[in-house]
Amino acid sequence: MAKKLTVVQLLPELDEGGVEGETLDLAIYLAKQGYRSIVISGGGRLVPLLEKAGCIHVHWPCIGEKSYRCLRYIFKLKNFLAAEKVDILHLRSRLPAWVGYFAWKMMPKGKKPSLISTFHGFYSVNSYSCIMTRGERVVAVSETIKKHILENYKVDESKISLIHGGFDTSEFSPASVSSDRINLLRQKWLEGYQDTPVIILPGRLTQWKGQDLLIDSLARIKSHNFVALLIGDIGENPSFTRKLRERIQINGLKKKVLLVGHCSDMPAALLLADVVVSASSSQPEAFGKVAIEAMAMGKPIIATAHGGSLETVLHKKTGWLVPPGNSPKMASVIQNALEDLGNAQLLGQQGLEWVNSQFTAESMCQKTIALYHKAYEETVARSALPSLSVMQLLPELNSGGVERGTLEMGQYLAQHGFTSIVVSAGGRLVEQLVEEGSEHYEKPIGSKSPVSLLYLWSLRRLIKKKKVNILHLRSRMPAWIGYVVWKMLLPGSRPILVTTFHGFYSVNAYSGIMAKGEGVIAISNSIKKHIYDNYDREHNVRLIFRGVDSDYFNIESVSQERLTHLSKSWGIDSRKPVLMLPGRLTRLKGQKIFLKSLLLVKNSNYQALLVGDIEENQNYVAELKKFIFENNLSERVRFVGHCTDMPASFLLADIVLSTSSLEPEAFGRTSVEAMAMGKPVIATAHGGSLETIVPGVTGWLVKPSDPKSLAAAIDEALEMKEEELVKLGVNGMERVQQNFTAKSMCEKTVLFYEELLKERSSS
Repeated sequence: MAKKLTVVQLLPELDEGGVEGETLDLAIYLAKQGYRSIVISGGGRLVPLLEKAGCIHVHWPCIGEKSYRCLRYIFKLKNFLAAEKVDILHLRSRLPAWVGYFAWKMMPKGKKPSLISTFHGFYSVNSYSCIMTRGERVVAVSETIKKHILENYKVDESKISLIHGGFDTSEFSPASVSSDRINLLRQKWLEGYQDTPVIILPGRLTQWKGQDLLIDSLARIKSHNFVALLIGDIGENPSFTRKLRERIQINGLKKKVLLVGHCSDMPAALLLADVVVSASSSQPEAFGKVAIEAMAMGKPIIATAHGGSLETVLHKKTGWLVPPGNSPKMASVIQNALEDLGNAQLLGQQGLEWVNSQFTAESMCQKTIALYHKAYEETVARSALPSLSVMQLLPELNSGGVERGTLEMGQYLAQHGFTSIVVSAGGRLVEQLVEEGSEHYEKPIGSKSPVSLLYLWSLRRLIKKKKVNILHLRSRMPAWIGYVVWKMLLPGSRPILVTTFHGFYSVNAYSGIMAKGEGVIAISNSIKKHIYDNYDREHNVRLIFRGVDSDYFNIESVSQERLTHLSKSWGIDSRKPVLMLPGRLTRLKGQKIFLKSLLLVKNSNYQALLVGDIEENQNYVAELKKFIFENNLSERVRFVGHCTDMPASFLLADIVLSTSSLEPEAFGRTSVEAMAMGKPVIATAHGGSLETIVPGVTGWLVKPSDPKSLAAAIDEALEMKEEELVKLGVNGMERVQQNFTAKSMCEKTVLFYEELLKERSSS
């Protein structure tokens, strides 16, 4: 028999609104099913309903207020969750979610509840809104919202659950509403409007809900017989209410458009309507509860064609969809509905059948409870694993494969309830690292000077304070600092020492530090062989291919707007194939070899883009620019600088190149990212490229430092038919999914950590 969980839902208040309604429906359903149902909020008119149904309401004033006063609740909530032995903490709004998240983070492993967050709306995309992605499980209230999350946040799609909102069938049912309730509202609002078709727009009086759009639409057909009721609290937004009154007056609609205030009996109110309108225009409805409640009462709905309405309203079957912000079209549809009320009634009946099969509160509650149990079981399973507190050391957090791998590992650890700490000199990726749940401590431990030794003691104190049990060293100089600190600790208090061989380091005593880990990770078979051949090390050397974030590097996640913006900013000519060479502008990456090969390419119909920070290595950039100028390549080759949207950049390319020549790529992350985006790759045939690129299947392999061989491959690619290039790209995507995902890399790394901990404990 399933455990009856203790569930806490956290939100700012319990007044009217979709978030509040769903919270109430779920809380009551939980209580009826024997669960312990607790809601924490700042109070509101729905509290008596909640408590009457057997739920517990905890009133914390200012829990949703954007002021310092809400901070006091962090420690209070932490203690409350522990004292009440809460199993599920469900975050439903941004400010309270931050309070809940910090309280949850402070709890010890094994005592934390499962963390669920629900994306209820199109929140502005920023670091404040990202809190709604921090749940161990994230609920999207519509496909539209799920797409919004995936396009704007780095979230593993597998942790997002689509659960549509729903309506209470016992409350929103024509048969459940007495004629007395209907007549009470008719007498209150519609005295003198007998035999007049009624239009209703329910919702908060805000710009977002589109009351002004409806007024403008009705002004166009005001000669028709109708009365429109705008239902919503007129005291909540006085300035907007005043604007609506002025708009009604100016358009001569004083007797046709009525502001009737808040309504506590919406089922009865909807039964007064001939047509219900949902006119949200400035921002789409995330789900659109007004629409499903109207249909549940057998009423046709006119809704704006964006957001959740595209999923709930069936055009010309349960109502009508009109373009957002289009008052002439809205007026036309309303007029047609009023002129054929028989058809409107038919659509209303079809809507009633539709929503009862798809969007009931019971279905929403059952799916949410199933998710709770799944999350709870995952939490229990995790608590049985060794508690991980992982510290990763590297020089800085700017661009580069080492840095990306560090971020992906940090995000994975945080998402799975482990402690993730990164120490570096900082950089442009720090903000993302912290947003994704890691702690960052700025120490210039990558500096090859005696100054870096000053951080030995502070790093030792930090390791002890954070109870680090995995110290992961990712670069040589920070590795020496980390190793010395590790040796300074008493043997019984040392964390497990893990090193990752990210490259073909020169074989000497300085590079030897990377072979000193109790566990050593090789990022490719080539690197593993390099370790075996050059260092006296075979025990606990684990091959773990690096991977790419398959949600981020995903064709479907890149919008047309992103592509258009990047194409314009780079001045891409859509008529010519794009050859793209991404990577740091260093001699190692082979840009000079690429430019030399272009002098031998026979097909001149191309444009070449060098993607990389032109400020980082200015002498080399100047050398490349001089070569381009002297060899008349200026019309075909362009530096586009550092790019913050590599998925979009790959989609603009026809062929991606990886031309490292002086030293082989240890793995070749750029190649794998390009393959993940469906692009064929031309790469030099050494190092990790031999393991990632399959010649003739996903791209080409060419001789290192050989412009002639590279030119031949470019010519062959340029002469290929489009469908042949597409086939290579599809093959590449399949190969990445099977072998080179970040998720697989992180899972295998954590497994290695746990094996090393068990090995030590058993020795």
